[in-house]
Amino acid sequence: MPSIDRQSYVDPSILDLEIENIFHERMFVGTRFDYEAPQSYLSMVLGRRAITVRRSGDDVRAFGNVCLHRNALIDPTGRGERPFRCRYHGWSYAADGTLAEAPLADNSCIAVRTLPAFPVKQSEDLYFLGLSGSEPDTSEVSNALAKAEIRVERPFHQSTLAHECNWKLLVENVLEGYHLSFVHGNTFRPAGFTSTGNYSWGGGKHSSWSELMPNPSRDKRRAMRKLSPGAGHHYRHAYIFPDLFLSNTNGLVGFLSHIVPTSVSTTDLKWILFELPTLTALPNAVRDQIKDEAVRFTEQALREDQVLVESCQAGLSRIGFQVQLQPCEGRIGHFHELYANRIQHG
Repeated sequence: MPSIDRQSYVDPSILDLEIENIFHERMFVGTRFDYEAPQSYLSMVLGRRAITVRRSGDDVRAFGNVCLHRNALIDPTGRGERPFRCRYHGWSYAADGTLAEAPLADNSCIAVRTLPAFPVKQSEDLYFLGLSGSEPDTSEVSNALAKAEIRVERPFHQSTLAHECNWKLLVENVLEGYHLSFVHGNTFRPAGFTSTGNYSWGGGKHSSWSELMPNPSRDKRRAMRKLSPGAGHHYRHAYIFPDLFLSNTNGLVGFLSHIVPTSVSTTDLKWILFELPTLTALPNAVRDQIKDEAVRFTEQALREDQVLVESCQAGLSRIGFQVQLQPCEGRIGHFHELYANRIQHG
């Protein structure tokens, strides 16, 4: 099974191509809950671009985040709520990105008055950015979420975990269950999800999805349904290329994460947990217990994975071998095909 060349995990010039040809096509930039406040924003740096995504009136819009005056960042990096105004000299911008006010400035010295704008598209309460200038393709988002039986709700926990590895290693790690018995001895394996569980997957032109069911000897569906008729014993996962992951654990807890490459060998993983309808319907004491356990489980599982993906980065940075994907890693092969098509054809 062909795989991505190992040099692409360590070569900064290839990351530049990936940002231009892959992340510029479609990038996740938040849920509806991130943009509820009138002047809420997400500001990020991706490669050579600084971008801010903002609630502008009834819409969510994206603009270049470099002030037209002296090139300061307008919105500080991260999330928040603030007027669309540069902190340096007070130049402020209207909802469409045009210069609204330049205190004490001479208008005859201002030639450029509009920030670059980029399309943002909403699908299933998720927002996607098209830095290429074209509207991002979200035609498979609804189907992928339906496969995982997920509707994103208000998060009850959120965090960021910085990894010392290339972004593709984080993608590959979540697209297979092969490693579960070897890596997750304190999380997935005691929960009944192992490397030999019943695993199935499917994929489209920019998404894939999977379901992992426990072996019959570990199946706890009967016990779970005593808790609630809507609960089960499964782990369903959806991936939207290139950066968004969602999962459904037992019909109770939803997980959403997305990656932001910060260099060829560093990546931020941002994640949230939210209640699925079956959990919301339970008594508050039971809900709180399950949510607390979900936070503990997720933090530990992510740390378990972090050790191994960073180990892969260390190995890829030395003399080594081309990856030899196995049949049970077919979903990674699908990702590699999507990747190769974007890199080769831009």
